[in-house]
Amino acid sequence: MSPIGRSEIRVVIQPSQASAAPAEAIPAVFFKRVFDAVLAALIAADREIHAKAASSEFLVSHLSAGACEFGIVEKIRATAPSASAIALFRRCAGRVYRSDYQILLQYQRLMRAFQRIVAALDPGYVVLVRFHDTELPLDEFFRRQVDRVGLRNDVRPLTDMWFSGSVITSFDGRLEAIDYRGALWKGRLTLAGGETQIDCVFDKAMGEDALNPFGNKDVSITGRAIFTGDSQLPERVEIMTIEQQPRATVAIDLRGALAPAAVGDWEDGLDHLHQR
Repeated sequence: MSPIGRSEIRVVIQPSQASAAPAEAIPAVFFKRVFDAVLAALIAADREIHAKAASSEFLVSHLSAGACEFGIVEKIRATAPSASAIALFRRCAGRVYRSDYQILLQYQRLMRAFQRIVAALDPGYVVLVRFHDTELPLDEFFRRQVDRVGLRNDVRPLTDMWFSGSVITSFDGRLEAIDYRGALWKGRLTLAGGETQIDCVFDKAMGEDALNPFGNKDVSITGRAIFTGDSQLPERVEIMTIEQQPRATVAIDLRGALAPAAVGDWEDGLDHLHQR
């Protein structure tokens, strides 16, 4: 398979494990629905960042019948800003997948295009979007995330931007398994108390042996957080230190803690209650 370029996406369609359909039998109507929805989303992303006269051109870059895979490459006009529609598509899809909905609320065209994508999905098939350095499943979880965006009404004005730059800060949460493949070692931290996720990048100098104990654990990380100004959350955190968060090992017995006190219990005041 040829490598995926930075200005390209690949979309793979395969029957799900629960489906009895053979791998080569992808219905043409379903393939067209997915292709049209993805292309429409790229065009919507392009309209968000480029004037019509400077809009990007999208070309079919790859077709594979055996793997049922297609690729689309973006050709940015020389007179247009260097902003990429594929990069915006990727950023918004990734943020929504990690429950950071605010960015998509700022791009209404792209939000409607994502709704078209999830409407095109079929539970009998797995759709995977691949970029040059990562991939994103368009699955049932992604569909629910996009549906949640449609239910929100806390739209923040585009002129009301967040901090842009980098700061050294800390986050607590549960770290998923660390991916040691590729030029960068990566992982995702699910923040404590919710579903929001942050991309983490690890220094290879730490070594796999030092990092392995933290996979799928509750941790506290400190690192350089990179903010792009279009979200209250960082785009990624470059990890400097990491430590495991201890969990309580002894259960606290609360039986009877909320039982009503007898009248006589109050005669000697609160000190009497604390001693019981």
